[in-house]
Amino acid sequence: MTMQQRSIRLRADGEHDRQLDKLGGAPTSCHCAEAAYAAFCSEYHSLYSQFAAVATGSTSVGRRLARAFLEELASQWFAALRSASPSGFAWALLAEVIAPYRTGSVRTLYQRLGATEAGALLLRYRIGCSATAAGRAMGMSPDAFELLRRRALMNASHAWHMPVSDAV
Repeated sequence: MTMQQRSIRLRADGEHDRQLDKLGGAPTSCHCAEAAYAAFCSEYHSLYSQFAAVATGSTSVGRRLARAFLEELASQWFAALRSASPSGFAWALLAEVIAPYRTGSVRTLYQRLGATEAGALLLRYRIGCSATAAGRAMGMSPDAFELLRRRALMNASHAWHMPVSDAV
């Protein structure tokens, strides 16, 4: 069963729970949040699986981690929706979920560059994402992603003492 086929009920928290009790049922906002979560999963599940596979060196591990990540995101979806960028919130959570399973070389990349720069390089050069697709996945504009990618290349070239062209 794929993530798109699985129905995950989102759980409201705190004040929202009390409001639900007063209203005697699930409000439209819960249904809208569920629809937004389903659309988010539909749009990003494949990319998250690819990213996790690249970071771990295993397609099957990547699929399992992406599925586990999306289930964790479901439990935090209302917090993601309240954040400045649900995609950015999700991206940070994905990096956290995958961290213990990274290959040695990917772990080194993250240690030397940091999470956002390492993620940008993996999205662009290992997966082949455009600035638009990668920026959307990371919760930023294509221009912001492109700036991040360039900074990451410069920092990689300095970290490994090589020309920028060899850092790719």
